[in-house]
Amino acid sequence: MSNISVLRSRWFEDIPIGEFHVFGSHTFSEQEIIDFGTLYAPQVHHIDPEAALDTRYRGIIASNWHLCAIWMRLLVNYMENYALGVEDGRRNGAGVCIKNFEVFIPVKSGHTLTFSHEIVEKPDKVVRKKWGIIRSRNEAFNHRNELVMRFFIDILAERCPK
Repeated sequence: MSNISVLRSRWFEDIPIGEFHVFGSHTFSEQEIIDFGTLYAPQVHHIDPEAALDTRYRGIIASNWHLCAIWMRLLVNYMENYALGVEDGRRNGAGVCIKNFEVFIPVKSGHTLTFSHEIVEKPDKVVRKKWGIIRSRNEAFNHRNELVMRFFIDILAERCPK
């Protein structure tokens, strides 16, 4: 059985604390930042390169929502590789809550972020007698290996029906 088959066929009990994945990188362009900001975060430092020069950021930056959207897209793309062909009725991966979302460094045009996900805890809590909680730390580092973003998310994982 391949590693991918093993990863996608696991129950809550099979997922170890400490499991770590780097699931992708993304380079932000000025036009992408402006387009996203215009639609979802219309503040001057996200949509107007000239006016953004007069802000504390001294230029246009990606919104925090933009960072989250890219994180989500890359994570889903990565995890879909593990779900291909799985038709056993399991519904793992639904997010329950996000905690302690922090952005430490502004993301400007040309910056590349690399995103990671690590299982850090499995709280002793059962949801509806069927689900366990997996807590992960999610981070993004820039092209200079500086921590840009961090948050924790609780995810449901189906328990083994013994």
